[in-house]
Amino acid sequence: MDTLFHWVVLLRDVPTADVKAGDRAVIVDLLSPASTEQKAGYTIEVFRQGETVDVVSVPVSWVRVLPETWGQREISMIEVS
Repeated sequence: MDTLFHWVVLLRDVPTADVKAGDRAVIVDLLSPASTEQKAGYTIEVFRQGETVDVVSVPVSWVRVLPETWGQREISMIEVS
């Protein structure tokens, strides 16, 4: 699954930022594992009440990817018919 611009929920606090478990964010970059890292990661833009809180990089295992993408407009069945 291509996860770029998907919404995520943080599963843990980010110790170096004001980003907490339960915050919602959007994936803005996909990070390959560095030479010292075994796991890939994401750069995410974290939001609270519609405002950007921070942009941080976290391991993939620190987030749960949601099916919604940023800017996606839900189309109701009424609009389709």
